[in-house]
Amino acid sequence: KTASATGLDIREKAAKESILSRILKLFCSVRLGVVLLVLLGLACLIGMLIMQQSVDGFSGYYSSLTPAQRLVYGRLGFFNIYHAWYFNALLAVLSLNIILASVDRFPKTWKYVSKPNLTVPLRWLRDQKQSASIAVDGTREAVTETVRNAMVAAGWRKPVISEKNGRIFVFAQSGTWNRFGAYAVHVALLTIFVGGFLTSQVGTTGNLALSPGEESDLISENVVELDQVDQVTRKLPFKVTFTDIEQK
Repeated sequence: KTASATGLDIREKAAKESILSRILKLFCSVRLGVVLLVLLGLACLIGMLIMQQSVDGFSGYYSSLTPAQRLVYGRLGFFNIYHAWYFNALLAVLSLNIILASVDRFPKTWKYVSKPNLTVPLRWLRDQKQSASIAVDGTREAVTETVRNAMVAAGWRKPVISEKNGRIFVFAQSGTWNRFGAYAVHVALLTIFVGGFLTSQVGTTGNLALSPGEESDLISENVVELDQVDQVTRKLPFKVTFTDIEQK
């Protein structure tokens, strides 16, 4: 085929893809995951550089800003960025990307581990960066056994000998389970994302003042909304009893 005909075939194949397939392919993209991770990191950096309204001393920090900074930061949600809609959207889309990418690539990884390709074209072997050709005297069986023993001596476990199209292939691999390291990272990231989301959306903090002999199930929390501070009282699902205090 000519280059123009090949390009036409590719465009026709892309046109036949459904919108859903294109969307799924986009959300499975590693590039999209990297971009989302960078954007999430930038949002966290903003949250560290700009004092959040839930931190003690925010009122003084807020009053030290210029009117323009207050307006811009407030409109963009920088004073409460971990509860901003775009921060939660980044977490949700990145989590979805990690899940879909794992589901999309896991069957190929598992197939490579469970049923590796024992025979490959010689052209593919010669195109590898770590490739070399040598001449060895001896019969096919003797040379094959020599190669196998050399692999075992080098630390390669269980070399497999197979034949295809009159050629002998000796296959061995090491560190097979390292291919699953990415999935451990994915599980760790999802755990962090879910924990952070639940803490920011469901978690409650507050103060409970007691003296010996008292008990209470009420905590108080200062809720800051820019330059307004309100005190909110919440009821705990249990009671705290102050029995004794000691200092040693």
